[in-house]
Amino acid sequence: MKYTPRQLSYAQYLLRRMGFQNSKDIDLYLQQLLLSKGRYHFNPKAKNPFKAWQFSAKAGIDALVSEMELKKTPAKIPLLRSQLSHFTATQLARYSFCPAAFSISHTFETVIDAGDRPIAMGEQLHESLRLSQQKQKSGATTDPFYRRAWQNPAIAKILRAEAVYTGHGANAPLFNNEKTGFVGSPDYIFRDREGVYFLVEEKFLHYRDPMNPSAAKLNKEEWAGTLASKNQERQEEWAKIPFYFFKNHLIQVLAYLANICAYPLQYGYLVYWLYDFKDGEVYVHKAGVKKLSLDPENFALYQQYLGQFQQFLQRGVEAFDVERVNVKKCAACSQSPYCMHKTRRFDEVNYPYRKEDIRLYPAEFPGSLRQVY
Repeated sequence: MKYTPRQLSYAQYLLRRMGFQNSKDIDLYLQQLLLSKGRYHFNPKAKNPFKAWQFSAKAGIDALVSEMELKKTPAKIPLLRSQLSHFTATQLARYSFCPAAFSISHTFETVIDAGDRPIAMGEQLHESLRLSQQKQKSGATTDPFYRRAWQNPAIAKILRAEAVYTGHGANAPLFNNEKTGFVGSPDYIFRDREGVYFLVEEKFLHYRDPMNPSAAKLNKEEWAGTLASKNQERQEEWAKIPFYFFKNHLIQVLAYLANICAYPLQYGYLVYWLYDFKDGEVYVHKAGVKKLSLDPENFALYQQYLGQFQQFLQRGVEAFDVERVNVKKCAACSQSPYCMHKTRRFDEVNYPYRKEDIRLYPAEFPGSLRQVY
């Protein structure tokens, strides 16, 4: 998977026009863009069947071109009309992830790329309501999703519990806390066999499944007589997949625990489902679970971010640490086309987000492309 030389030169030029100055940032940004936007296309005319699937980075280039067009005329970006009267766990989580992304999402009527695969896949999997169907699915042994999910004791406990609330769908009731100004809904609330209530928030992350090699690779290993040993290696690699639970997701769960009073919630589970693709179909191959309660340490963490969040809304500005910019995360962020802070040129972020900051910068067009683009 890579850009062609011409695509790479053009993409680097586009990022400089958008304000990127650091060559390392440009390289990292383009690497992530390739992962999130690149596509394999089937070529039925290929003479070699093992080369029928060809990689294209065109979607990534198209995304950069669209972003540059948007930033040519920032005055045309429509503004949101509604003001924040309450706060949600999702808003607090987004703020803790990146104040600039939060500000953008609550300033402009942003348009999410319909071809953004991670976002679309996450929404699709969320709508599949995996956990809410546990009564029908939990006994199955042929479904690879549940066969692997049951290997995690926490998942087994969730599947044995009774779902008393499901937050999916437009008609799901919201929880309001007038005292704190909170409104929102977790993915699920369960009651276990001991009568203890707990919530579950699930996230779907694309992570390559080591136990899903290509058919061509399996055929080669079978011919070489190494299939059994390779399968064992893949099993061991899958078992060692690490889980790092992101702080913004932890804050989201803590916000639900701190503000939902309709049920006596004792704790919450943050569930990461790792998914991959096989024969064009998505499947989940591993689950990671983090148990959270409102102990003094977690409550202090929640209060810290809630205080900073409320102060940001009141003052309308806060310092922005350019050294903490992670351009790989920026490339995967849904608000990235509107963002200027990913360039490290701004040491403050405003709420609402300033249209005056959205601009293009001078950059020399690559001479090798003058007859192409």
